[in-house]
Amino acid sequence: MRVLIPLSDHDFDTPEVEVPWRLLTDCGHEVVFATQRAGGVPACDPKLLRVALFGKLGAEPEPISFYEELTTDPAFRNPIA
Repeated sequence: MRVLIPLSDHDFDTPEVEVPWRLLTDCGHEVVFATQRAGGVPACDPKLLRVALFGKLGAEPEPISFYEELTTDPAFRNPIA
């Protein structure tokens, strides 16, 4: 099954993208990303890559490692518009 994940070009919420991506790809699904403009690699909100920002915001270590894996995925690096 092919699954489309739309996201902004930058500042998207880290766990809301890579956790579903990880679960879907682990189940054998093809994930396609769509951004506002083709031709650029999307980037999450860098503040959310910090663990426990102000004791409340921020990603847990596991989603951070998922994001690192996600950034190597050719579909993520070459989104459609």
